[in-house]
Amino acid sequence: MSATHERTIFQTGEYVGHFRPEDQHNPFRHIYAKKRVEVLALAQTLLADRSDARVLDIGGGMGRIAVPLAAQYQVHLCDISEAMLEQARAAANAAHIPAERFTTSIVDASQPLPFEDASVDLIICLDLLVHLPDPQAAVRELYRVLRPGGVALIDASNSVPLWVLFYPRYVGKRPARWLKTLRYGGVLPEWASIVHHMRRSAFLGWLRTAGFAVTGERRYGPLPFLPKWFLAIARKS
Repeated sequence: MSATHERTIFQTGEYVGHFRPEDQHNPFRHIYAKKRVEVLALAQTLLADRSDARVLDIGGGMGRIAVPLAAQYQVHLCDISEAMLEQARAAANAAHIPAERFTTSIVDASQPLPFEDASVDLIICLDLLVHLPDPQAAVRELYRVLRPGGVALIDASNSVPLWVLFYPRYVGKRPARWLKTLRYGGVLPEWASIVHHMRRSAFLGWLRTAGFAVTGERRYGPLPFLPKWFLAIARKS
């Protein structure tokens, strides 16, 4: 049995070894890739030709989304892990992104965000809410820092765990491990104390309660009605 992870794993740099979305052995590699392509396309469509647009990628790790967007827009990437941000800065350097277009900072998204009200045009928030002890409070903070008319692209993992059946390599072969993973809403047992998937109704409800208008949705997973991830396109009225 794998050791139970503590929340400090996200900060120490150890999580870098676990979050490898492009790894060929990752059972979700193809849907990670699809989500990345579609989020980049959505961002470019939403911002159109606004080269002065300010983008905040919160919890964006190694810059999979932030670095490509910085080729056109002013992007600030924040994450709780300096090790993740080091990878992002290396990727930006390799892509010859001008320093004024790409900045980074260490931010704990479980706390109030260190950004002014209505200060950004677009927020990217992927693979983050499920890691936070109070995702609803985080959603309120995203709403606060977004300018009126701005858009947040936010996702969450589905706690209805039937999608797990389509990815047996994710769980392994032990029956007890399967039972626990299904009971924990698709979360592997060693992550169950610090990762919490959610139902679509709760996720969309938090967005609307914060004040967002959900204008669109994408789903990623084995079947349209059985996604692993929900992605919301949420506009600040």
